[in-house]
Amino acid sequence: MRKRKDRQKASESELTDQFEAYGEYTYAYRHQDPAEEEAHHFRKEERARSTKPRHASRIPLDNKVPRRNSRRTFGTLLFLLGALIAALVVLQSSIFRLETVYVVGNQNKSPQEITAASGLVKGLNMFAINENEIRASLKADHTIEFLGIKKQYPNTVYLYVTERVPISIFRKDGIQYTLDASGLVMEESNSLTLPEGMPLITGFQVVNLLVGQPLGLKMEKQMNAYVSIMAELELQLYRNQILELDLTDPDNLYLMTIDGITVRFGNSQYAMAKVGAMRTDIAYIRQLGKHSGLLDVSIPHDAKFMPEN
Repeated sequence: MRKRKDRQKASESELTDQFEAYGEYTYAYRHQDPAEEEAHHFRKEERARSTKPRHASRIPLDNKVPRRNSRRTFGTLLFLLGALIAALVVLQSSIFRLETVYVVGNQNKSPQEITAASGLVKGLNMFAINENEIRASLKADHTIEFLGIKKQYPNTVYLYVTERVPISIFRKDGIQYTLDASGLVMEESNSLTLPEGMPLITGFQVVNLLVGQPLGLKMEKQMNAYVSIMAELELQLYRNQILELDLTDPDNLYLMTIDGITVRFGNSQYAMAKVGAMRTDIAYIRQLGKHSGLLDVSIPHDAKFMPEN
């Protein structure tokens, strides 16, 4: 045992050389064992190999697979698009077909008459229903005014209309014409009997007179005055109390009541106040037993009545 230790010490001493430098410092150098050097070199190579990047798999350079996948995706999208178009065609041809029409706003005409005039028929494609075409169809019947439609899918349409109503009478060259609230000529006749509740309009300077068309006048102020006064008489439920409306001078209008009282109206401004003053004062004049005279409501808050002697 001691011999083995002595040999180990001897070998260690052989690996170490000592020398003195400048007689002051002692340095010891150890010579490396060849076996140890080989082991160190082996560990160094192992560390170098461990630091190299490792790839889980090698990506092929061939690009045929991605191209094949893109073609497959495009084909799928094309198939889905075709299926969607086919479904829409089936829905339009079988589901979105007109079944019911509701008419809103009619008074004298039946819903069937108005629907037939509009051109709407059962089975019509809902997507093909056009509001402008319906307006053009109903325009042929001047007694109907088209307001609009509402589609309720899959198969219902609401048709909104209003009927033109004759509210006044105009006479020219022995022919009697009925007018609506906008001045449109409703119809003509040879009768000279004044319908009840329809005032006779006088003083119009006519340039165009056709049934189904607005009355053409030389003075636009005459039509504006007509529309304003007739609308207010309608709203205040007083149209049936007026026998005549004279529009000869739009700035100096006159009305005649069924009692025979002449009403100076002035212009058509403040029509609501003037009609209101006329209603109030006529009721008072009737209580007094007066059936003739001149009522001036051109200044509505200062109306004056002058009875005939």
